[in-house]
Amino acid sequence: MKCKMCGGKAEIRLRAYRIQLCKNCFRVFYERRVEDDMKKYRIVRNGERICVALSGGKDSIALIHVLNKLKDKFKISIEALHLDLGIGAYSSKAESICREVCQKLDIKLNVVRLSDYGFRIEDVDVKKVCSVCGNAKRYLMNRFTRENGFDALATGHNADDILTNFFKNWIAGNMEWIDKQRPRTEGFDKIVTRIRPLFLRTDQENSLYVESINLPALGIKCPYAVVDKWRRIIDDIEKEIPGFKQNFVRNMFKERKKDQKKIKHCSICGEVSNVETCQFCRNVMRFGKGKIKH
Repeated sequence: MKCKMCGGKAEIRLRAYRIQLCKNCFRVFYERRVEDDMKKYRIVRNGERICVALSGGKDSIALIHVLNKLKDKFKISIEALHLDLGIGAYSSKAESICREVCQKLDIKLNVVRLSDYGFRIEDVDVKKVCSVCGNAKRYLMNRFTRENGFDALATGHNADDILTNFFKNWIAGNMEWIDKQRPRTEGFDKIVTRIRPLFLRTDQENSLYVESINLPALGIKCPYAVVDKWRRIIDDIEKEIPGFKQNFVRNMFKERKKDQKKIKHCSICGEVSNVETCQFCRNVMRFGKGKIKH
């Protein structure tokens, strides 16, 4: 199996693209894809100062590395923000990885501790701990980004995340959620602008990218994490239809023209039609024996 780009030995097979790549070429392939998406969807603006949410997981490690690689092309500057949510050894390990990565990339790391606000996630005594944690993360990231003069907050949301949340909100009838997950959502009042440069990359691609750049990433799951059935469903669909995840997400945010078309009518029956003779009249003339009723 040969690498599609360099002709060497391929180590990675990407079914969604129908190609095989070596690790080095995959890294280049991945970075080009992110760059193209950032240009096409105008995810960043020249001169912006970006706060990158860094959890220590594969998605955020991939995000900060690729933004660091592309920062000169897009004329942006970046700093990292890590939240210590107070989840025992898990939080300690996550912060350690973030410090190591930022030191290697020469990026300033800012750390905000939830305990400074009076509680830790491991102190939360309710069923839906993830809901409390999610709220805390959104609040702290937004407030830090705004109060420290950043132009935007970058998060590592990928295609799997967006697709999973789409189905959850779709089932709940919360369709306005879709607009909140666009590649770039502009800020208002005290809400900061958010960008999602990896919105078309998948879990698999981010994992492979982190491996290819030889950076550490948190290999353990949060002790409060729950199994998400939608992830399994989406993965099963992807196995049957390679490229499903990205095609679905891409079409969620596809710009559509809203120009109202001029109404036309069928020249035979007078019903609304976008062509001179409507399909029904054509079918009657082709298959029917009687006359067309006017």
